[in-house]
Amino acid sequence: MEITVVGSGTVVPRLQRRQSCVVVRAGGETLIFDLGAGAVRGMLRAGLDPFAADRIFFTHFHPDHTVDVVPLLFGMNYGADEVRSRPLHVAGPEPFARFWGSVMDVWGEWMAGDYPTLVSELPHECPAPVDLAGCRLSWAPAEHRPESIAYRLDADGGAFVYTGDTEYSESVVGLARGAHTLLIECSFPDDTPVPGHLTPSGVARMATESGAGRVVLTHLYPAVDNDLLVSEVGKGYDGEVVVAEDGLRFAV
Repeated sequence: MEITVVGSGTVVPRLQRRQSCVVVRAGGETLIFDLGAGAVRGMLRAGLDPFAADRIFFTHFHPDHTVDVVPLLFGMNYGADEVRSRPLHVAGPEPFARFWGSVMDVWGEWMAGDYPTLVSELPHECPAPVDLAGCRLSWAPAEHRPESIAYRLDADGGAFVYTGDTEYSESVVGLARGAHTLLIECSFPDDTPVPGHLTPSGVARMATESGAGRVVLTHLYPAVDNDLLVSEVGKGYDGEVVVAEDGLRFAV
């Protein structure tokens, strides 16, 4: 699997960090996780083709994780060099069908392409892993919004986990058990925590308890985005710590 962090930022407008978006190439397919503002242009900046998307997954429905689905679909219909015919799979946690229906109610005339769009609403608890091209997908509840979930991809080279937004969560720890790489939010400093989000010590706790081999920190608010971040997480976690930047690419 090849993972690209397209957007590592938050709701705070910053030139160097777009809102949340992660792209995974696995088994010849392109999987997109979250589509915050700037994601489509961010893919281009990272050398990725946004119209190559085969599957889109959302962790929750906050705008900084969803709004660029509109320009992506609009561009697929009116900005692509070739007319799309292969299916686009779109999925998110309950009540995703209601969320998607709302998007279609507002923009449907322009969003609904001639290609098949296959919409899946994922139950909060994953009943069984789902086989995809070159990997298996599973998920678990996260502690942020009532609908929030985190995702795990298992492939021959190891497992990759993306938390989305969360505070400390036993279910996400379980999902990340033994993962090669844990892409985890780290939003605020330990001395100014915010409910629904992680601080460096919270990241360290979850990474240590899960036994993840490497953590990549994302969803960085300005208050935590400084030269001390790696050492702060390292106080409670012995593995490799990487601070994501937009365009960061790594393999699992």
